[in-house]
Amino acid sequence: MGRILYIVLSGIAGAALLHIIIILALPAYADRDAWTKINALGPTDFFHILPQNKPDGLVSANPFIRTAVCRFDIDKQPVRVTASGLAYYWSLSIFDPGTNEIYSMNDRTATERKLDVAIVTPLQMINFRKSLPESLAESVLIEFPGTTGYLVLRTVQPDASWELIVREFLGSASCQPADAL
Repeated sequence: MGRILYIVLSGIAGAALLHIIIILALPAYADRDAWTKINALGPTDFFHILPQNKPDGLVSANPFIRTAVCRFDIDKQPVRVTASGLAYYWSLSIFDPGTNEIYSMNDRTATERKLDVAIVTPLQMINFRKSLPESLAESVLIEFPGTTGYLVLRTVQPDASWELIVREFLGSASCQPADAL
């Protein structure tokens, strides 16, 4: 009986020690999530092109993929995302602050392979169903469940000869409030 009591008490003490270590370690990991790193990139409603290699930050790790990130807030007005120019392939993914993917598309599913989307709240979507502004007539409307999030625009650079084309495509990418365009 004493041996079983010793095993149970040792297990409880070990579990308590493990929980204390985890609680003390949490602050060291709290700033390592994607949302915190995206907030550190700079202002909202602006594409930030990620570098190929940067220690301790967001990077575009694949040598054949170039990535740009835009943080947005649609509380007061929708955000319109556009890009023009030639791209071998592009994809757009929209995430909430918890890194849950809400929507994704690519040039193969876009009309005429053009990137033109507007991210709206459910209430804004209801208003747009009543009266859609002419400036958004060609845009894909995406209903976003929250008010803040981020999107990731990726494009393929098959070889070094595409570098200027990819840079121009990502440089043309816009992520701005819909009425600013």
